[in-house]
Amino acid sequence: MSALRQTTVRAVGYLEMKLTQHYSSSRSNLYTVTADSGRRLLIECGVQWPKLQKALNYDLSGIEGCLLSHDHKDHSKAVVDVMRAGIDVYGSEETFFACGVIDNRRANAVIPKLLYEVGNGDFRFTAYASKHDAAGPLIYVVQCDGESLLFATDTSHIKQRFNYPFSIIAIECSYNINILQERVDAKTINETVAKRLLNSHMEKKTTMKYLSEFCDLSKCRQIHLLHLSGDNLDKKAAKKEFEKKFFVEVITK
Repeated sequence: MSALRQTTVRAVGYLEMKLTQHYSSSRSNLYTVTADSGRRLLIECGVQWPKLQKALNYDLSGIEGCLLSHDHKDHSKAVVDVMRAGIDVYGSEETFFACGVIDNRRANAVIPKLLYEVGNGDFRFTAYASKHDAAGPLIYVVQCDGESLLFATDTSHIKQRFNYPFSIIAIECSYNINILQERVDAKTINETVAKRLLNSHMEKKTTMKYLSEFCDLSKCRQIHLLHLSGDNLDKKAAKKEFEKKFFVEVITK
């Protein structure tokens, strides 16, 4: 793993990276970024190893590495299996301590705000501190094929403002405060669980505000809404609302 200072990646033009949501929920999370070359980068591995293999069509070739946002099991469940398969995993030192893999040679502790190159150079990424009830949680900016991806999940808010456009934004939109309040009033959700959502996950209006006020969407072609709660958010309505406001394709799971 080589640490590099922040640089600008040369735009290629016709090449496009692809983000795939395999699993995205409070139970399991697994995503892949695919370069034009076919090389892949995993983000999160929060599923049982057989499910991860099946999601990747039992083909682990061309996987350059795996980024972990934090240690919670719905994001890191298969981390030992991923490392055992010979795949380098990147995350904070605190995350690896919490996962019990700090001494594994495949555990690459990253320093926020430095640019890292993964594998043969198809992917570069920079990590940034996020706000969540976990040890050393991170969000990521991934660069590939001259494009940039923002990946931010399991965070109550995003404090960073980036001064360049993203082609793909994958961002948490966990719940609707009105629906959550209705469930609290009806006692169909435990108040402790509801309070945790308020303190550690991003509400729909917060997500929309960040996109509207702090993101350059001039080159954005996809917005992926992540970690949506089926009980605390109307997914179809949210997708429609985001597309109407931002005029960008919105993808939900």
